[in-house]
Amino acid sequence: MTAISLDIQDKAEVLAGICRRFGVARLELFGSACTDQFDAGRSDIDFLVEFLPDTDLGPWLSRLSELKAALGRLYGRPVDLVMSSALRDPWFSREAAKTRITVYDASQEPKIAS
Repeated sequence: MTAISLDIQDKAEVLAGICRRFGVARLELFGSACTDQFDAGRSDIDFLVEFLPDTDLGPWLSRLSELKAALGRLYGRPVDLVMSSALRDPWFSREAAKTRITVYDASQEPKIAS
């Protein structure tokens, strides 16, 4: 387990709150943050994001930019945020699959009775 994955676990509740606020269906960590190649002094954190159906991403994908900024503030480092639609590229999909770890899944959230 890498240092960044421990940090992800320590901040899981705050991360879940951010994901709910921005309409995230699924958030996955990938890249160097999932490996021993992660350099705490220089590496950014790479996430794949899938939004809930019908989530309004706002003009110019502003919701995506706001989510990226919120994640950067939470972890105190630069974040790359890639929409899951990028997985249509076979090369990118293959490379991401090597390290992907789900850190938030809305379908696993407890449901509140109304």
